This record gives sequence, C-alpha cells and structure tokens, in this order.
Amino acid sequence: WEGSEFVTKGATGPEFRLPYELMDHCNFRAHELRDFAWAFKVSDILEDGMISTREVHRALERLGEAPTDKEFLKVMNLVDPHATGKHSFQQFCKIMANFDRSMLTEEELTNAFKIFDKDQSGSIDAIEMQDLMKKLGFPVTPLEAHQIIAEADEDDSGEVSYSEFVNKVLNNQ
Repeated sequence: WEGSEFVTKGATGPEFRLPYELMDHCNFRAHELRDFAWAFKVSDILEDGMISTREVHRALERLGEAPTDKEFLKVMNLVDPHATGKHSFQQFCKIMANFDRSMLTEEELTNAFKIFDKDQSGSIDAIEMQDLMKKLGFPVTPLEAHQIIAEADEDDSGEVSYSEFVNKVLNNQ
C-alpha cells in the first residue's frame, strides 16, 4: 500500500495502482483490472471495499457481461460457497475470471462508438467525452477531456474517428 492505493502488477506490464487490495491478478492485464476496479467502485456505495451479490451482477453488466441466472449462480457458488453475500475486489476478480473476456466483435465496437458519438458525426470530440465522463461519475475539465481524446487521435484532428477508436480498442485488448 502507498497511501490509499494498492500497488500491484497485471499479467503483463509495469506496476500500477488500484484503490483495492489485490493479491492474485487472475491473469488479467492492467487495463482490465482498472476496468474491474471502476465497475467495483461504482457499486461500492458504502466505500468499505465490499459489494453485495446483487451489486456484483450490476458490475458484471457494466463490464458488458450478461450471464443467465443459472450461469451467475454457478459462478457465485464457486467463489462464495458459504453464500455470505459480500464480496471483496479480489473475489470480484475471481468472478470475472469465469467469464470469457476475449476479443470484442465489430458489432460491439460499433455500438460502443455510437454511445460516445452523441451527435452522430462519425467522430468523438472533447465535448462528447467530457459529457460522457460526467455521466459516468468522473467529471473532467475540458482540458482533461481533450487529453483523453488526444491519446487516440492519430491524425491530430482533435476528434477520434471510428477507425482510430477501433485501433485504440484493439491495441489495448
């Protein structure tokens, strides 16, 4: 621990920081663990590092997983055999390890891009990014939104086109 952050490593790459303790990364990469931490944190309403089984299901949905009730119960019985109903971030990662987090399909990428591209211009600009981040509970300044866009903006147009979006997502899988 360094301050309020836990320093860990993903399956590949350098150290990174999480707001939760993690001893076993379950072979997930750093960017996946960051996504999991975000979904977990949104559900961690009491900020005690634990979420309920119901919130686990909601976090799974936030991450694009849609298990049937039968699949969900099977995984929960594996990870929480005593049915305590409370889950740490480490347990959440073990739950996620039971789902196929393989490559995104083109349809999934297209749908994700449409969510970002509010004005349907075929590109995402800093204003759309700022609005999206605010709705996700992560308010950013216009400058921060511009920096987020700049990370994927290969042609320095100030916007991220569909092809730039796809390249960035696929390169981070």
